Amino acid sequence: MNRQEALRRAPRALALALLSMLIAVSLTCSMSIEPYFAADEALAGRSALFRFLTYCARSFSAELGVSSCLGLGAGFLLYGACRLKPARSERALAAVFGGLFAFMQVLGQSYAENQSWDALFGTRFLLFRAAAAFAGQALLAACLALYAFRLTDRIAGEKPDRPAFDRKRFLLAAGLTALCWLPYYILFFPGLNNPDTSMQIAWALHYPTEWLKYSPVRGEGVYATNHHPYFTTLLFGLFARIGLALGDIRWGVALYCLLQLLLTAGVMTGLWFYLRQAGLSRRIFRGGLLFTALFPLYPLYAITMLKDSLFSLFCLTLSALLFEIARTRGTCLKQAWFCALLFANAWAVMLTKNQGVYFVALAGLACLVCKTVRKRAAVSLLLPAALFQTVWMGILLPMWNVAPGGKQETLGLLFQQTARCVLTYPEDVAEEEEAAIRAVLDYDRFGVLYDPMQSDGVKFTFNQDATEEEMSAYYRTWLQMLRRHPDAYIQAFISNVYAGFYLQHETPLSYTHYDNREVAAYPELCVPTPPLLARLEPAIQTALRAVQHLPVAGLLFSIGGYPWAILFLFLDALRRRRYALLLPQLPSILTVAVLLLSPVSGSYRYAMPMAYAIPFLLAAGLLPVWREAGAPAALPKQITDQTK
Repeated sequence: MNRQEALRRAPRALALALLSMLIAVSLTCSMSIEPYFAADEALAGRSALFRFLTYCARSFSAELGVSSCLGLGAGFLLYGACRLKPARSERALAAVFGGLFAFMQVLGQSYAENQSWDALFGTRFLLFRAAAAFAGQALLAACLALYAFRLTDRIAGEKPDRPAFDRKRFLLAAGLTALCWLPYYILFFPGLNNPDTSMQIAWALHYPTEWLKYSPVRGEGVYATNHHPYFTTLLFGLFARIGLALGDIRWGVALYCLLQLLLTAGVMTGLWFYLRQAGLSRRIFRGGLLFTALFPLYPLYAITMLKDSLFSLFCLTLSALLFEIARTRGTCLKQAWFCALLFANAWAVMLTKNQGVYFVALAGLACLVCKTVRKRAAVSLLLPAALFQTVWMGILLPMWNVAPGGKQETLGLLFQQTARCVLTYPEDVAEEEEAAIRAVLDYDRFGVLYDPMQSDGVKFTFNQDATEEEMSAYYRTWLQMLRRHPDAYIQAFISNVYAGFYLQHETPLSYTHYDNREVAAYPELCVPTPPLLARLEPAIQTALRAVQHLPVAGLLFSIGGYPWAILFLFLDALRRRRYALLLPQLPSILTVAVLLLSPVSGSYRYAMPMAYAIPFLLAAGLLPVWREAGAPAALPKQITDQTK
């Protein structure tokens, strides 16, 4: 290398070194509100920029070994990203991914440490620090997205291999998967649950529970509400009756959990065989089977008697059916058996979770783009949604004296915002506003009940007998306080959702015992914890927490990572113009939307549809473009032309 070329490359090398240090600092900096050197006399009178640069130097040198390794790794990463020579559209999409990801990580870190955005705003120093953390993490995430783009291009460009379906191999693989999951079933026998399930069993058997008061319809003859889907209430109650008929409810719980385990193992294994037939490479197929058999999250929820376990499984099958519609551009809907399967799956999604009807309706609307089969798409998806609302919700549930869920389920976010505003600005609440809030919520207990990350405490003080006039007055008060203090409302919203998008948020990975809290008054409905499990449970919980802290592999257990996997899949489909892949992503995209409205921030069970679907969606995106005989209309013409 001559001197002139060295001089020409020097600025690039310097920029690469500075950006590498920026990434290292962004990964190690704290988001405390008061930096440890804020009172340093040596920095008195210095500008905010000078103090910020001093902070960066001290942060880098405080853990010199770690910072140096991070900086060196970031340097190699940046150098390799430059050699990828990405197109302008790829750089733009990677920047979108990196920007959104970094924004939520920096915001999430501030809320995790302070439950507010106070670590980001207020002084110039805090703004400089937040900007540096954002820039470094955005650059890192964008580079990783570019590498992932190239990897998907390489795998998707392989020659497709379409073996015939082998029933014996499928049964063997499903059996081996179930066998790998069996130790979890034995350890946690007869199965796991959460308090919602035991409450539903009590409802199905007409045992009164305290939760019945959280409905606008109460009184004699009302033993259940649709707060939890009544179909799952009947299903859980059926197996509870089987257990009681056998002498102990735990036998019914054990039977249900075993059947759910076998069903989940069979469906997940079957989907890998389906993708193999569609052209998935042999090594990814085998890796997918191995992951399904060994990933502990799947068996832990497969043995959990919980509506979310069923809903997540049926969302996965809905994604698979939507993928087949996209892959064949709707021609599969011309087959009656496929329409019947889609029709049944739609009902399964709607009956196992209250928001399922929106998933089905939006999927039906998306399928209407298949012009030649619009009627069949409407009959298979939109008709079930209409029947569910009119027949199931409007006729059958009232006829069976099943009360509707309370308004607090849809108004929980508004109640959180009201509580935070009152607690933040107590002196700025007018008497008429206080009276309007008191008519709807327990105003005096906001300080005790308000939990920034969970709306249950406040929303369950909702007055179920509030009149229309009182609700109208509350809505007016909510708007008036929003105009005066939008910051409190925005912060309440962020607190209630950030953990679902923050990579470092840690939440319990799974339930570890059968919870009897809601049926403690009814011993015959309780499932006692086996003595061995009671002794082992603390160690099990420690082990589950430990896997969440494993380097790199721990990301597989991070609920805050799942939405970013869905975002990457979405952007990758746009980048390659494989718009057909957006259809099977729809249930997972809607699950991300659910995280924005969920009553608990960062709860696994609200993200389970994504955890179930991500491996399938990743593999579907790695399939070669469908251009062989038998699937000539798999993708729009411009995509087919692009791959020739």
